[in-house]
Amino acid sequence: MVNWKKCLPHLRVLPEDEFLRESLEATAPSVSELEEERHSVTDKDASDKNASAINSSSDVIDVEDGQSIAYNKLKKNTPYELRNESNRPWWKFFDEYEYRLNKEYRKSRKWYEFLYPNHTTQSPSERRLLYKLDIMIAFYFFMLSWSKSVDSNNYTNAYVSNMKEDLKMKGNDYIHTSTISNVGAIVFQLPFMYLLPRFPAHLLLPVMDLGWTWFTFACYRVKTLHELQGYRFILNAFGAAYYPVSQYIMGCWYAPDEISSRVCLFFCGNLLGGVTSGLLQGRIFKSLDGVHGLAGWRWMFLIDAIAISLPTAILGFFVIPGIPSKCYSLFLTDEEIRIARIRNKRNQINDGVDKSKLKPLWNRSLWKKVFCNPTFWVLGIFDVCSWNNMTAFSGSYALWLKANKKYSIVQVNNLSVLPACLGFAYVFFCAFGADLFRCKWFFMVFAAIMNTASCAILIKWNVNSKAKWYAFLTTYFSVAASPCLWSFINDFLRFDPQVKAITWIAIYSFSQSTNAWIPNLAWQTTESPKFHTGYTVSLIFGVIYGLWTFVVLFFYKKNEKKHALGNGIILYNEEKGETPPAFIETDLELRSDGYYYVR
Repeated sequence: MVNWKKCLPHLRVLPEDEFLRESLEATAPSVSELEEERHSVTDKDASDKNASAINSSSDVIDVEDGQSIAYNKLKKNTPYELRNESNRPWWKFFDEYEYRLNKEYRKSRKWYEFLYPNHTTQSPSERRLLYKLDIMIAFYFFMLSWSKSVDSNNYTNAYVSNMKEDLKMKGNDYIHTSTISNVGAIVFQLPFMYLLPRFPAHLLLPVMDLGWTWFTFACYRVKTLHELQGYRFILNAFGAAYYPVSQYIMGCWYAPDEISSRVCLFFCGNLLGGVTSGLLQGRIFKSLDGVHGLAGWRWMFLIDAIAISLPTAILGFFVIPGIPSKCYSLFLTDEEIRIARIRNKRNQINDGVDKSKLKPLWNRSLWKKVFCNPTFWVLGIFDVCSWNNMTAFSGSYALWLKANKKYSIVQVNNLSVLPACLGFAYVFFCAFGADLFRCKWFFMVFAAIMNTASCAILIKWNVNSKAKWYAFLTTYFSVAASPCLWSFINDFLRFDPQVKAITWIAIYSFSQSTNAWIPNLAWQTTESPKFHTGYTVSLIFGVIYGLWTFVVLFFYKKNEKKHALGNGIILYNEEKGETPPAFIETDLELRSDGYYYVR
């Protein structure tokens, strides 16, 4: 008889996990002893064609000299580059992966393999794992992002499709309703500081999505502006988990030179939602306006909820795999889960901690660890600038089209998708370029330059028609670098899951809160369609964003230098009177390929 429970997501407990739990209960040995025992079990269970590839990254030796940091461990069968920092050229500051990758790792990837790198340290099974992850995680979050974007953009499309007249909206009611919606998302994000490290994401996200779906459906029946504002507030409260949880999960499965391309799919889903919403609304308004006594914009909310949001929520329950250390996947094999865990060891990613080891959320030392770290403030400013330079989501382009009397409502909805369509190319250019060239900062600065140029033209406003169209059609450069930004954040925070959860939510909530009140001042509907203040504010944040990228790069390089040994690089500087560390003689041996290996 088939056990039907196996068809539902359940915690995947590997033999070594069970052995570790029993050992803890029976003898409570030291952490180092548990590591030895766990690896011996792994060796036994994984004795197939991939065993050597997996175990090569499993055995570790703690370094007890000046380079001893929690994640700086020597790994067996891993090549170590001995690097003298004397006479280091100034331009090395711009080499983002200087301390992230050693020479062996750099040369072992062909340029055309950047999506599925087959380094000498990897096995064919690892590539198959990436294929599966792209379907289960990257493609699913693409669908989820598309679903959320359709629902969000539908508000603007409904507004220009007679919702304004039907609900008697006037003055700044449009932007005030958007602000109220954002407040709902901000307030209800905060509990995820506690929930993220403790509860499985394959339950958190789908449950929240079901709430989002219900209140999207409810929007079709609104009779008054206040009723709409109430529904949009609750709807966005249920959508609070969507951004941070999805990025938290992706950061637990992908390596730093893989993640930007996958986050790119997430943002492409966002852009596709903008395109889909405009085209759907245009078609629905034309075909269903007045059918069964319902206005066209009401039909859009109905279709969003039943045909788009609901299936996505149900699918998430089955495909979201949790994290490698606490995997709930129905589709990954035990071997692939082991490989994912070894990948995280190789990339120094700590994806999860047992609940019993998590500090209480009110623990003072935990918050001190978050707020007394410059990483929090550097990334916080970075994210605030990213949120507030986004002219693409201001709705200004659609309102400009509506103010132009030569376009009908259907034409306004159809033309409103043009910037988002071009946005696909901008996002792909920046995200894929970042992974291909292993250089996020360049594409972030480039996108900031393009965005500020767009804002400058729109501030001038009285320009010829071609220049104005160019400016509107390049506004999506304001979001093009977002995959690079989120990749940076994931890489900064990969060492401590609890600090990562708190920092992610705090940064995101604070940034979104500024985006709740700044547009209220800068993008007042009464200034439509010129929005001189809005474009000026976006230009200022865009300039800061581009310049702040170099500050982030400085702290990133500083952080990775501390963890260089864990990245396969042994550093010393003869100019400062330093010599190669003592453990080279005691624990390592130099082989014919020019790299050091654990004896």
